[in-house]
Amino acid sequence: MQQADNSPRAARFPPALKWLLFAAAAGVLAWRIVIVNVADYHMRADTQEAEAALQWNPGQPAARLARALELVQRDPDTALAEAEAAGRANPADGRAPALLGRLWEAKGESARADQAFAAAARLAPRRTDVQIEVAAYWMRRGDLASALKHWDVVLASRHDLHKRLFPELFALAQAGRNHAAFASLLGQPVSWWPAFLSHAAAHADDLDALRALFALRGHPANAAPESALRAYLARLQRENLWTEAYFVWLNSLAPERLASVDLLYNGSFEQPLSRMGFDWMNDNAGHILVETVPASGSIGNRALHLVFRGPRVKFQHLYQYTLLPPGDYVLRGRVRPDGLETVHGLEWSIACAAQERQLGASERFLGNDRWRHFETRFSVPEQDCPVQRVRLQLAGRVALDYQAKGGIWFDGLAVERLK
Repeated sequence: MQQADNSPRAARFPPALKWLLFAAAAGVLAWRIVIVNVADYHMRADTQEAEAALQWNPGQPAARLARALELVQRDPDTALAEAEAAGRANPADGRAPALLGRLWEAKGESARADQAFAAAARLAPRRTDVQIEVAAYWMRRGDLASALKHWDVVLASRHDLHKRLFPELFALAQAGRNHAAFASLLGQPVSWWPAFLSHAAAHADDLDALRALFALRGHPANAAPESALRAYLARLQRENLWTEAYFVWLNSLAPERLASVDLLYNGSFEQPLSRMGFDWMNDNAGHILVETVPASGSIGNRALHLVFRGPRVKFQHLYQYTLLPPGDYVLRGRVRPDGLETVHGLEWSIACAAQERQLGASERFLGNDRWRHFETRFSVPEQDCPVQRVRLQLAGRVALDYQAKGGIWFDGLAVERLK
C-alpha cells in the first residue's frame, strides 16, 4: 500500500500553493517580456524615443547609447557612464565602445581610446558605420596604415561609397610618404583596388602620383584590370607621352601576345581587339558590326569582319596608333568585299595623328570579290609626325556618301619598311 509523503517539504508546498507560485512567476515573466518589448518598440529605427524606452526599461542598451550620444557635448562624463552601461547591457554591440573611444580620446586618454576602438572594430567587423568611425580615429592619430584596414572593410561592402571616398583616398595616395601604407594594404587581395585605379587614371592631376600608384606591387589579385590600364594609357596618350605609353602597354602584354608585336600590332586579327594602347581601337559605331571571327580562306584562324546595315554613319571608328620612324613604308593586306554597297567605298588611311595630315590611302573597296591582296606606299616625314594613325574609314565628302550596306573582310594586315 502506498504511504503518504509526510516530509516537511510536502507539508510546506501543498498543490494549490504550487500553482499559485507558478502563476505568479509566469505573470512576472510575462510582464518582463512586455516591458522589454515596449522598450524595444520605442527604439525602432523610425522613432528612436530613448526617454520613453528608458521609462519602461532603464537598462535598454540602445536607449542608453542614444542618451550617451545626446550628452557627448554638454555632459561628457555622464555620456561616458551611459556608454559604459550600454556596453555592459549589450557586449556584442560595437557602437558603444566606438563612442567610448571618442570620449576617452577627448579626455586625452590615448591608451584607453586605442583599446576602445580596437574593441569596436572587433565586435562590429561588418558594420560600416563603426568601421568608418575607427578609420577616422586612426587618421586623427596619423596612422594611415591602420586606417586603411578599416576603409578596406567599408569599401569592400559599400560600393555606393566609392564615388565619395575615392577622391579622398587618391589625395592621400598622391603623397609619397603614404605609399608605404598603401603598399602594406596591398599585401593581400583588396577587392576595390582595381576600381580605385580606374578612378585615379581618369581623374588624376598629378601624373607622377598616378605613375607611383600604378607602380605599387602587391598581391596578384590587385593587378590593374584592363579597364584601369586602358584609362591610364589613354591619359598618357592625351598628355603626348607616347613613348612612355608604348612601354607601359608593351609590359602589360601576356607572353603569347608579344609575338604579335610588329610595326602594326595584331594585323592578323587572331587576338581580340583590346581597344587600348597600341592595339586596334574600336569605338562604338552604332549599327555597324566590327568583329574578329573565323573565315573561310583566311591566313590564320580568324579575320576582321565588318557589316554595314544601312544607316548613315561617317565610319572611321577602327584605328591603331603607330610610332614609325621617318622613312618609306608599305601597308599590305588581304581583302574580300562581300556585297558592300556605298558611294565611294571603304579605304585604309595613314595620317600623322596630331595634325591629321594624311600620308597615304589605300584603294577603295566595295562590291563583291574573292580574297585578294592590296598594298599602298607612304612616307613618314622627318618633322612633326612622331605618332601615326592607321584607320579604316568610309570615303566621302558629304553626308550622303556615308550610307553603306553589306559586308567586307580583312586579313594579314601589315606595315613594312622599304629599303
